[in-house]
Amino acid sequence: MSKSEENIETSAKKWASALSDKTARAKAEEAARIIIRHGIELPVIKESGRMKKRTLAQFRSDGTPTIEVNKKLNDDFWKRDAKSVEIGWAAQDNPILHELGHYIDFICNKEKYNKQSENKRFFGETKSLIEKEVSIYAATDQWELEAELYAGIMRGKVYSNNVLNLSRISQSDNDIIKRLLSYGTGQDVCLPSEDISKQFKNMMKVLFQQEGSSFSINIMADKDVQKMIETHSSVLNGSFRQVEMSEAMRKRLERSNYVFSGLKTFHELNEAFPSLLDEDGNRKTFERFLNDVRKIDKTYNSNYLRAEFNFVQASSEMAAKWERFIKDGDRYYLQYRTAGDAKVRPTHAEMAGITLPVSDLFWTEFYPPNGWGCRCSVVQVRKSKYPATDHEEAMARGESALGLDKKGMFRFNAGMEQKTMPDYNPYTIKRCKDCDIAKGKLKLAKSPIPDNELCEACQFIRICEENKGCFNDELYGNRLKISKDADKTEVQDNIRAAYAMLESFPEMVIKVRENVLKHGVKNPEYMINGMIADRKGIESPKGIQSGFKKAIKQGCQVVVIDLDMHMKDKKLPVSELAKYINWRSTDFEEGTIKECYVIHQGKAVKITADDKGKDTIANIIEKLKP
Repeated sequence: MSKSEENIETSAKKWASALSDKTARAKAEEAARIIIRHGIELPVIKESGRMKKRTLAQFRSDGTPTIEVNKKLNDDFWKRDAKSVEIGWAAQDNPILHELGHYIDFICNKEKYNKQSENKRFFGETKSLIEKEVSIYAATDQWELEAELYAGIMRGKVYSNNVLNLSRISQSDNDIIKRLLSYGTGQDVCLPSEDISKQFKNMMKVLFQQEGSSFSINIMADKDVQKMIETHSSVLNGSFRQVEMSEAMRKRLERSNYVFSGLKTFHELNEAFPSLLDEDGNRKTFERFLNDVRKIDKTYNSNYLRAEFNFVQASSEMAAKWERFIKDGDRYYLQYRTAGDAKVRPTHAEMAGITLPVSDLFWTEFYPPNGWGCRCSVVQVRKSKYPATDHEEAMARGESALGLDKKGMFRFNAGMEQKTMPDYNPYTIKRCKDCDIAKGKLKLAKSPIPDNELCEACQFIRICEENKGCFNDELYGNRLKISKDADKTEVQDNIRAAYAMLESFPEMVIKVRENVLKHGVKNPEYMINGMIADRKGIESPKGIQSGFKKAIKQGCQVVVIDLDMHMKDKKLPVSELAKYINWRSTDFEEGTIKECYVIHQGKAVKITADDKGKDTIANIIEKLKP
């Protein structure tokens, strides 16, 4: 711990020592650390026995600014408080930080703070917006909105301009408020993050309990490890909270942040694991272990995180731009621009002015950001005003500009790939650039998955991400997970078909996936035993051909031929079905398609590469007959 951090810790403990309740004291220490890091002088804090029964704390501005904490606190207070964020009542879980939000509002707006005329109430759509984006309590009145916003921002939350413009935050010339506003809009990130540090400590508690001499990848499934991943990815998501883009693009970028955060968390755990033992091979106490791994927290979640936040901010803005560029097609040229100041890297200046159609392959490799801290951009220009750069010349200038990037880490297009970070980044290996798992197929089509912990962790993290936002089916439990964002127009048919497969294959596990359009193509509907799959409701056996082709285009490994969609009451055309499926034998032989399921009258059969020839396939389909 650095000297400045030690001073912050000492000051926070001293301030909170006025409280006798252990939980209240811990909350006060946490809140104090946050306030001190923002360079704000703390008010007086004391206990009071005269407060309302259900009040945890309150700020008093009359006389000496003071935070009063209820002297009669008990466990019921904190149980209620712990649920406040979950039910949407509060923006964050520290009531003392909320009262310090009132204090900040007071010291920055003393003339207006106690004037009742300045404390307006909210109604209708405005109230609903505040309740949805901030908290229910924030919608009480202007004063509570200010306090909730300050507290939320200091815990890393980012808000829309629609909400921020309702507060005094966006209208203040105070330097403290301006800095908080930059955090609240996602233009900057407040580090070190108290929330990430808290989750890091919880994660280390989990690691400390791990037994054995080798690191176990299963720890990634622990709820505290998952919470760490989600907290870290939430910080990155805040960088593009106010960037306009389609909801599909936003979901993809957030997914990219989750995977990146998961791999980073894996590295933190892996790096911390050897510190469990002292130099003699004996198990350390938790206090000593935690103290020894604090430097990992600082390195990864303060030093590295700032650069990562800035990169994600830049790549998400460029991804949103790309989405708009694609809609216009080659109507305009795209032109590479630098920031145009003395800070521009000479290497990036080499690409300034390159002008090409959006379809040119140059943008696949050299679309910004082209490195940590890159501020380059791309704009649309009229073809009549700017001549196109020769493609070969543009590629040569790009190669020269990124010559120092020997690993080719930054040669990706965030908009094309719909990712904030390239697949090859500081927490992966070069092989990841060509891995189909990284491309969302959860498989390697032509090469085996390398047998190492990183690849195992990567697959595990992606499966965890796939299962986020899902609920278990009432009948099949965790064998059938359904995304809350599943296609509402097809979800019932997808569940019906899933029931048929689950009934026929007792070991099968299915997820009905969220509905996302990518480049105008609807994403596959299922994840079956860890493989991407899509359901094709054909009207005749001839539809099998197009069904396979569309599934392959969507990146599927499994095709589900759903005869119950349009052919349930028709005679089962065994020979025709077998013929058309056999025509796709090359797909099975090359490994493009691993499995094909055929559903009829609530039953399902499976066809794989081992089932060769029309007659063999026909014998399998015969099993669907009553």
